[in-house]
Amino acid sequence: MVDKQGVSPCYIGNLPPHLAALNQANVSAQELALKGIMEKDKTKIFYSLLLDPLTGARLTIDETRQMVDELFQVEAKYLKDFK
Repeated sequence: MVDKQGVSPCYIGNLPPHLAALNQANVSAQELALKGIMEKDKTKIFYSLLLDPLTGARLTIDETRQMVDELFQVEAKYLKDFK
């Protein structure tokens, strides 16, 4: 919950298995993206995008690789330490 008091967690209990699985898939992709950022690993960021449902619905693997390469090229001055 977010209100004038700030951000407060809200316990809702166990999710039904099908909803938990859907959430876990997204969380796993986000965790992989975070690891890629923290470890400055472009490959992990690429893999995280492959797991993203919208990216997978719109782009092939090769198109996703090209998109990542283009993004890193455009932002190269901010991403110098990525391998």
